[in-house]
Amino acid sequence: MKWLALAAALFVGVPLVARRMAGSLEARWIGVALLAFDLFNPAHINLVSDETYRGDSRGFEVTTVDLLAVALFVAGRMRRATAPPGPRFRVVRALYFLAVLASLSAAPDLLRSTFSVWKLMRMNFVFEVLTSAFAEIELVQGALTGLSVGVVSQGLMALQQKYQYHMVRVVGSQSHPNSLAMIVNLIAPMSFALILAGRAKRLAMAVFILAAMCDVFSLSRGGMMMFVLGAVIVVVGSMRREVTARKWKVVAGLVGGAVLVVAKSLDTIVKRFTEAPKESELARKLFNAAAKMMADGHTFGVGINMYSLSLDGGGYADRLGVDPGDRTGIAHHIYWLTAAETGYGGLVAYLLMLATIYVAAIRAARLPGVRGEIGLGIVAGLSVTYLQGTAEWIARQTTMSYCFWLLAAVVASFLAAARSGEVAATT
Repeated sequence: MKWLALAAALFVGVPLVARRMAGSLEARWIGVALLAFDLFNPAHINLVSDETYRGDSRGFEVTTVDLLAVALFVAGRMRRATAPPGPRFRVVRALYFLAVLASLSAAPDLLRSTFSVWKLMRMNFVFEVLTSAFAEIELVQGALTGLSVGVVSQGLMALQQKYQYHMVRVVGSQSHPNSLAMIVNLIAPMSFALILAGRAKRLAMAVFILAAMCDVFSLSRGGMMMFVLGAVIVVVGSMRREVTARKWKVVAGLVGGAVLVVAKSLDTIVKRFTEAPKESELARKLFNAAAKMMADGHTFGVGINMYSLSLDGGGYADRLGVDPGDRTGIAHHIYWLTAAETGYGGLVAYLLMLATIYVAAIRAARLPGVRGEIGLGIVAGLSVTYLQGTAEWIARQTTMSYCFWLLAAVVASFLAAARSGEVAATT
């Protein structure tokens, strides 16, 4: 049945949607907005899967986000649209992809490793499609609207989970409270930057407030700290662009509101920071130690998506005395996880890719007008995401990966527009 559903979507649904998109800017706007909204909780089919595995990928997955990207790609071909020349990060993406492929040489389970290769291919495809689509600035607006509505939906779910279902730590539609915190923290700084610049609509304020609420209700220690850090980065960057009395008033108002929120939840927050399970902290340290041992012992790593299998099967759990319940866990440190699975060379390639996109975001933040404000928000979002990667592997999760590559596409499109002179004409 799932094969039939996928065939119907690819050969009936996608062509119909693509034809509609090809003939209408409004349809393309709606399609991009839906893609951005859908990435928070896409419907999916795993053509071949292992749902019990604890790696970052559990099958050859196809999601509704992928199908919308295919429709956008086909629509672009039908329109014979060409994107202006600009950065696509192809060299650094290729280096990381080659490192991932090289890691397959050591993988003890090639099928599970290729699950992650397939995911990486999908993310690269989505990035390429969106970078081309974002040559139309209206579609960037559509994507940011979709992301904003997505954060609002997560906030509303968080409220329901907190006060109707009485969940101690809310998750929204994500797999874990920390996942919820990280994805909203990647997006919220853009809304805050637009608020400070006086370019925001009411939706931006709702995004910023509900993102903060998601962090507090998730009781993610890292999430709460990164939300504050992201806001500070935006304030500093915005003041560097231009200091105004209005910005100081906005900052003062938000600080006052934050004090009230923290005061209401202070006991719970303090308890979360002071009474975190010691076993969890120990497990994280052991996971990182095991990752270092894997990287030290394998030139190309143990294989992408192979950490969880190698931890127990490779004897690392025995050597480090990992508890039985944690022996199929995963390193909660994206950089050590990458080193373990792809080797130190793979880690260098991964860091180079992240750094290249980060530098491009800084360049985008220097652009005049609304593009620069959005670029500043992306810089702040990437900053906290990269930093929290030292305590989480969530960057590998599907929803977070989609969001990261969508924002990378926004950055690339802004720099392409600057190169073509469009920024000066529209500021």
